[in-house]
Amino acid sequence: MAYTSDLRIKNTLKSLHIEILNELISNGINSNLKLRIFDESNEDSRLFEDGGLTFKDPYVDLKLGSNDAGWILDDKPLVIVEGTFGTERGQFGDGQLNRFSHSAGVAMNGYIGVTFVPFRGESYSKTGTKPKDIVSNNIKLKYATIHKGFLTGAIKISEKEIGWFLVIDSYNKTQLKKIVIEAVKQKMNIKNELNLAIQEVLSNMRNSIGNKAYGENSNQIINDLIDENGNVLSKRARFYTQNYNALTTSEKRDGHGMLGKNLIEIYASDDVLTYSIFIRLRNNEVQKLKARNSKEFKYIFNHPKVAVRCFDNLVFTDEKLRSKLLNIIDTNMFQERQTLLLKEIQQAFNEGLIRVTE
Repeated sequence: MAYTSDLRIKNTLKSLHIEILNELISNGINSNLKLRIFDESNEDSRLFEDGGLTFKDPYVDLKLGSNDAGWILDDKPLVIVEGTFGTERGQFGDGQLNRFSHSAGVAMNGYIGVTFVPFRGESYSKTGTKPKDIVSNNIKLKYATIHKGFLTGAIKISEKEIGWFLVIDSYNKTQLKKIVIEAVKQKMNIKNELNLAIQEVLSNMRNSIGNKAYGENSNQIINDLIDENGNVLSKRARFYTQNYNALTTSEKRDGHGMLGKNLIEIYASDDVLTYSIFIRLRNNEVQKLKARNSKEFKYIFNHPKVAVRCFDNLVFTDEKLRSKLLNIIDTNMFQERQTLLLKEIQQAFNEGLIRVTE
């Protein structure tokens, strides 16, 4: 088996488990703490009650992402961890959101979910952005920091749900160890500092976000979504650029990331409904996606808090802009980014030049 990011995380957590047990014993605490962990990821995908590491969204009864390991006390979840070294493996942006649903499901069910990830990673690249990034003529470095949206969504879930969604730097094992040990003490009715440990993690998460809010620089956030009658439907909506091919090929990775974005938007918005506008999908394609056996599509297109709209629900005052968008419906936007057009579309939404039908 190749030494993948997944295996690296699991070996780290196995080692940490031994440290935790030793520290508990040294403090005179004899617990029945166990670590549920599998070398094969297909075991992770079973529901927790069936021996796996996956949880359902209790509001819609749909499975979310599986986790890598879980500390269990008296057969109940204590701290469940999803780990990744994605920031050290070329995930510079939205690719990090592929894993957002994993810890979200844990928190929704009232437990402590932890995503364990380097807050700043470096990886090799063909292009370096600065002279100091150049190792040699053929080797350059790029740096990735933890996604602000990931942290924002995790904080919002922690505020609104009965559980916790914590994001801990994978080079700060001490912080994760403290969370587990203090959680054991709390469950055993021993004096503990679990709340303090949780607040320290949340404070670190907020500091890592900085002063700029998530989505502030995004060209896909709509600040004023207006319907065909001129009414403001939402002060925070998002449009998505994936077309049908992007969502049904390449192992549907776009679908997995899109699930993460939708979850973040559900919790980041105070609106009753979260509007997800798929500007390159047609009605018939939306119906096909609804019918697919995919947890991502079932979640997004059937969630009671998500209002899905597509190209056929858009009303344009500028026919040229409509034609521009229609002409790129089949374009591969990984190869042809269309940045200027997306900014034009965002501005048109905010100014009411593109409206949506109910």
